Amino acid sequence: MTRTPRPSTAGRALAAAAAALLALTLLGNGLGTAARWSDVAPLETQAVGTGSLDVVLAPARTTLQHTDVDPATGAVGRGATDLTGTADTLAALAPGDTVVVTTRATLDVEGTNLTATLTVDPAVPAGGTVVPRVDLVPVSGALPLSPGPGPASWTVTAAQDGAAYDIVVAYDVSADPSAQGTTVEPGPLTVALTQN
Repeated sequence: MTRTPRPSTAGRALAAAAAALLALTLLGNGLGTAARWSDVAPLETQAVGTGSLDVVLAPARTTLQHTDVDPATGAVGRGATDLTGTADTLAALAPGDTVVVTTRATLDVEGTNLTATLTVDPAVPAGGTVVPRVDLVPVSGALPLSPGPGPASWTVTAAQDGAAYDIVVAYDVSADPSAQGTTVEPGPLTVALTQN
């Protein structure tokens, strides 16, 4: 009987490694049977558009409301003088005189859940000789606005889109004796609409 020599353990390990390397090479280079499936399906979406936030102001009108004394009779009455288009500085005002600036603001507030704050800054330092008052008056069926977070401010929502409001800023000349000889230079009066 003849005996067949058995390969050594090292030889068997080398043969197994060579077989594994050959299998990886065949599968990795596309000569094997590596199938990859894929599919593409379009996703239908809706267009997305942005809203808008804007305030459009009509030209301002300025009026001086003053006290008149009739020199012949001594009767006291209130008068008004249109100052629209005159110089910015108003001199020779008396206690009780009021400078009134009026403009109409039309709101453009489009957007889901959009809220904003409308703020009017009368541009007069606090504690001065002129005391400003700011009023917002709804026009043509517009709903009144809720008060905002600060003075002369209101909360605006998309429900007010297209609504118009008259902004009235009155600068009252103080009766304080220290107001004598001073001038009123309000400005620049600003109206801001800022998203919350």
